[in-house]
Amino acid sequence: MEKQGKRKKFIILLIILGILLLGFLAFLQMFTITQVEIEGNERYTAEEIKTMLMTEKYDYNTLYFYWRMNYQDAEEIPFVDTIEVTIINKNKVKIKVYEKDMIGYVKHLGYYLYFDKEGIVVESSTEQIEGIPRIKGIAFDNVELYKRLPVEKKEVFKKILNLTKLLAKYEIAPDSINFSKNLSVTLSFKDANVLLGKDIENDEKIVKLKQLLPDLEGLKGTLDMENYDEDIKNFTFKKD
Repeated sequence: MEKQGKRKKFIILLIILGILLLGFLAFLQMFTITQVEIEGNERYTAEEIKTMLMTEKYDYNTLYFYWRMNYQDAEEIPFVDTIEVTIINKNKVKIKVYEKDMIGYVKHLGYYLYFDKEGIVVESSTEQIEGIPRIKGIAFDNVELYKRLPVEKKEVFKKILNLTKLLAKYEIAPDSINFSKNLSVTLSFKDANVLLGKDIENDEKIVKLKQLLPDLEGLKGTLDMENYDEDIKNFTFKKD
């Protein structure tokens, strides 16, 4: 009799555990991701971000995905600083992408080294990203990821930041930004160059450059805008 009682209690316990397990599984099933909202992404499409992040078997479970992305080491994505996931409802999550702030790149040993406004190398890649200018003329060695480019004149990074902001404002995209030893700047556009000189934080000069760019197409040489003055009508162009 005592054994039958114990067996009966054990069976009841198994039934209760089974019911709890089924209830838990049904609860988890309710939290299935059917909608993903992604913002902050510029270098990758929303579908690319989703594919790179949702790689595990249970990633389409809302609770698991939220926990994994916020409390575990998530996958590193090139050119992305951090990822933040929030739950909108049981079937929808929001992915906020914080991309790395890059103002330029240099080439070194076959790699593209992208750096931020402080000159910190934030990414090393074999991939060239459109819209980020190449910087030439700054000497360095012993480059390390997440450390400042070891250049002699650190003020060059402030100049690069200010110039790239101006160029972006007026939708001017040079192939490269070239610095001389005294930090005089020359912009390169295919076969044509534009000498800006040291006075590069000049809106009027950049606006004038925008107007002149169509005339440089197909030309080989250098347009001298170093001593720009709003009263100057013509600028010297020296052919190669």
